[in-house]
Amino acid sequence: MTDPSAPRPQATPPPLEAMLEDIAASVGNRQAVLFGEMLDTLGRRGFGPVLTLASGLTLLPTGMVPMVPAIMGAIMLTTCIQMLRGRREIWLPPWFYRRQIPGPVILHALDRARPTAMRLDRMIRPHLVWLARSRLVSWAVALVVAVTSLAIIAIGAIPGLPFLLAIHPLLFGIGLTTGDGRFVAAGFALFLPAAWGALWLAGLA
Repeated sequence: MTDPSAPRPQATPPPLEAMLEDIAASVGNRQAVLFGEMLDTLGRRGFGPVLTLASGLTLLPTGMVPMVPAIMGAIMLTTCIQMLRGRREIWLPPWFYRRQIPGPVILHALDRARPTAMRLDRMIRPHLVWLARSRLVSWAVALVVAVTSLAIIAIGAIPGLPFLLAIHPLLFGIGLTTGDGRFVAAGFALFLPAAWGALWLAGLA
């Protein structure tokens, strides 16, 4: 018979909320945090959370801060190169690792992201798991996001372009993080429309 006075085990938070909590814990009350420290927290989970973080910071108001889209694009490009090389954890050059981001800015971005993360967590199910775990699909994701990252770095100063190009990397990141292949499939489906929209914004279409 169960003892009613015994402490109940705490429920594990859903994957996206857990990721946000881990980032918030790494920031704490500090006024500045090294970007590499946040990636160290997420890197143990694989490359999906790193893509989710970099693309999410591009989509959130932090993406309007000068140079942030280019930095996030470089992070995504570095991640994709290491995915293609078969590495298990991300490695950053020291100057990337030591780059400081204001702690309050990160915490504000996490607060903005939390309602969306909660809604997405309710949608996540173990569907099309093979699509999120396949090595071949992982390479395809890496190639697509690498091309996207180069575009963000090269012409990311065009208003609206980083936001447009960060959507499908975010879907890829969520799919790889949670094992829900529907998000990966949605990322591939949005890639071509996003590429055309980027060309249109750049005046090349």
